[in-house]
Amino acid sequence: MPIEVTMAKLSPTMESGQLVKWNVKVGDAVKEGDVLAEIQTDKAVMPMEAFDEGTVALLDVQEGDDVALGQRVLVMASKGEDPAQVAEKLKGGSASKAESKKEAVPAGAGAQGASSAPDYGHSTDANGQHAGAEAREPGGRVRSSPLARKIAASEGIDLGQVEGSGPNGRIVRRDVEEFLQHRGAAAPSKGKEAAAAAPAPAMPVARGPIRETQRVPHSRMRKTIAARMLQAKQAAPEIHVTSDIRMDRIVALREQLNAQLSKQKIKLSVGDFVTKAVAMALRKHPDLNASYEEDAMVLHGDVNIGIAVALDGGLIVPVLPHADQLGLVEIRQGTLALAEAARTNTLNPKQMMGGTFTISNLGMYGVKQFDAILNMPEVGILAVGTTEARPVVENGELVVGQVMTVTLTADHRAVDGATAAEFMRTLKAFLEEPAAMLL
Repeated sequence: MPIEVTMAKLSPTMESGQLVKWNVKVGDAVKEGDVLAEIQTDKAVMPMEAFDEGTVALLDVQEGDDVALGQRVLVMASKGEDPAQVAEKLKGGSASKAESKKEAVPAGAGAQGASSAPDYGHSTDANGQHAGAEAREPGGRVRSSPLARKIAASEGIDLGQVEGSGPNGRIVRRDVEEFLQHRGAAAPSKGKEAAAAAPAPAMPVARGPIRETQRVPHSRMRKTIAARMLQAKQAAPEIHVTSDIRMDRIVALREQLNAQLSKQKIKLSVGDFVTKAVAMALRKHPDLNASYEEDAMVLHGDVNIGIAVALDGGLIVPVLPHADQLGLVEIRQGTLALAEAARTNTLNPKQMMGGTFTISNLGMYGVKQFDAILNMPEVGILAVGTTEARPVVENGELVVGQVMTVTLTADHRAVDGATAAEFMRTLKAFLEEPAAMLL
């Protein structure tokens, strides 16, 4: 029996995915666990793995296509089946059940007046029909992906004017974005003729190269970040608690341990000690290791720390599980592995799920103090600044000390000010007296 592979939910908030790269081709033998393709979700590029064995008979989508959840992307022939016969039988059946229930956008159903917009940069056939017309389904509807329809509706674009590059002329996101670029380049400026008739004013001499203004469409990651940050600000009343922590003993201990670990080529960071201290403090204050729900507080049994990682296109938060049970070396190795996987787009879904508290560290950029926005539904996130030499008062005398400023952002629906302050006091004690973490 043929095996139909559909787009799976690879992240908690994923609604569709972009097929970035095929790792197989028609005729390839596939084993369970093989990576079939790389999928751009709303968070990162994730591998799509095979859960069955077979021979690739049909690829339904092309690289760059946006694919709805549940839509078929690939068909494999089972053992003993002829891949060519399987492909012939199932060719053209890639539409998902969910997508087939949705009404496709008819030609001219964009924003009011969009149908009269000129066709910039697209060819017509001998009958004057737009090239995108061949992407129409029976009944005059336009074959297009959900994301393409969404962008077209928001920009007032008639999909009948867009030429599709997807399977069977299907219009995908990149087609709409290219159309927008052509339209922006070709659109005449208002008052152009009047300006030409008037004498040209003296123009200042340009100094250096002139950079053109660009319109850069949002990536999936940026859209997700925007939506989640807006949700956090709208839904959760925040409380911020800031504390200065003396890091002299941590700095000295770090140097001592790194000297011992040099042969293993392991170099602990100050952030590793912070992660360990946060995990231990969460054990003592379970109200911060929690998620907020409308009818209950979920106090998590495991301490799974989300580590914010900055990428070129935004921010991602992979998760370090059971952080309270890990030693400093394990925390360092786990954090490095997550950061490397995030930057090389090799994170798997398990590494993105299950976080109970998040740490956002900008200390390596020299940032002294900042406020982080909640990673909902978690009720707490810690913003970590740089460790630097500052003047401090010690036993009535002014001395130089190593100081770090940290700020807890907490969901005030779940966390009271006193609770947040107690957590910060415990965290401060662990970092200023690291031996206390052994008790």
